[in-house]
Amino acid sequence: MTLSRRRFTTLAGAAGLSVASPFVRRAEAQDLAKIGVLLPLSGPLASLGNEVLRGFQFARSLVNAGGGVFGRPVEFAQVDVPGSTEATSQAQRLITSDRVKVIVGSYASAISFAASQVAERNRVVYFEQGAVADDITSRGFKYLFRFIYNSTELGRKCAEYATDRIIPGVGLDRKTAKVAILNENSNNGTAVGAGAKAWLDEKGVQVVDHTSYDFKTNDLSSVVQRYKSLNPDILIVEQYTPDAILFWRQAREAGLKLKAMIGNGGGHNVNEFAEALGDDVNGIFNTGTSVYINPKALQPETAALFKTFHEEYPKMFDGRKPSAHAGMGFNAMYTLLTDILPAAGGMDTEKIRQAALALDKPVGSSIVGWGLKFDPKTQNNTRAFPTYDQWQGRQIRSIGPDPFGIAEKITMPLPDWGQRAGVGQ
Repeated sequence: MTLSRRRFTTLAGAAGLSVASPFVRRAEAQDLAKIGVLLPLSGPLASLGNEVLRGFQFARSLVNAGGGVFGRPVEFAQVDVPGSTEATSQAQRLITSDRVKVIVGSYASAISFAASQVAERNRVVYFEQGAVADDITSRGFKYLFRFIYNSTELGRKCAEYATDRIIPGVGLDRKTAKVAILNENSNNGTAVGAGAKAWLDEKGVQVVDHTSYDFKTNDLSSVVQRYKSLNPDILIVEQYTPDAILFWRQAREAGLKLKAMIGNGGGHNVNEFAEALGDDVNGIFNTGTSVYINPKALQPETAALFKTFHEEYPKMFDGRKPSAHAGMGFNAMYTLLTDILPAAGGMDTEKIRQAALALDKPVGSSIVGWGLKFDPKTQNNTRAFPTYDQWQGRQIRSIGPDPFGIAEKITMPLPDWGQRAGVGQ
């Protein structure tokens, strides 16, 4: 499904957007906004990759209904990259066969690391919408931009919420609380776990276990049994979708009891997690990005766009509600198509790069709450930040930071298995 011109006009008016807004400005006749899309659409990361793709597609549909970019419809050259092994060849294919000047990807850090290296070598601009590993932007690349915060920041913020809110919220203090850390062993997971542990060590919190594993595993029961023996109060986890579901199912089968569990994006803020676990998903915390935030905290025009996103996205995707990953995908693609490319005036990579560096948008100017200002040295977005959520009524709801929270009540400690239907009530 795509949005019609008439439908867009109606939505644009509601959102405070002009149908003759900058993204319909014409450039040279030969300019076509052909965007390379590089995502894991099959394999173990497919759930998250397809969520991002839907966000990309919704942004393109909205923009094309308003006249496109440079007066022409936006086109995608799309490749499936199940893992880092395929990233190099598929990025090269986009550049040499499809002749794209811009690539947007890729959610997964290992994929982003490899693909962005190909883009840099070919002087193609690469926009990373969701991969958070620190080392992606530590290489001094000129053509690589990242919209999201890094892994260390994510892990630190997760642990900070655990020390400042969860530990006292479950009736413990920092001296008595026992915390365990579990992460998959990619660059991303390793950095998230390290960031969390560094914060906990600094605050004098006892870390009783720090375990990593291959996210392609089909059995985490040994980890569950170790936690039953160690009896941690709080578990900090970083997982993708299949392994997140596997772990929590096996924890339920074994009757693992925790006072709280807090995830770090990935598999802990997608619909599949709740669909697989039913009411037992309720009460789990998450640190990451959310599209279920308080729209009153957004800039007025962004609040209108936020409303459009939530109303129209399910219509385009058969009633499916948007996830955080769809929101991040939308944010990156919409910003590229409505801010960066129009400012560049064409598909010249140097002009696109300069247009990206010149962007200066305040916090609250995106549907995920972020602002946008790329650091001239790292080209990371300095105005991206994690939000905090809790699953309530099988829906993920933002609980902070202020003023982005919407949940009226935060439930702590975690109720027992089978007794979580009333979380948040």
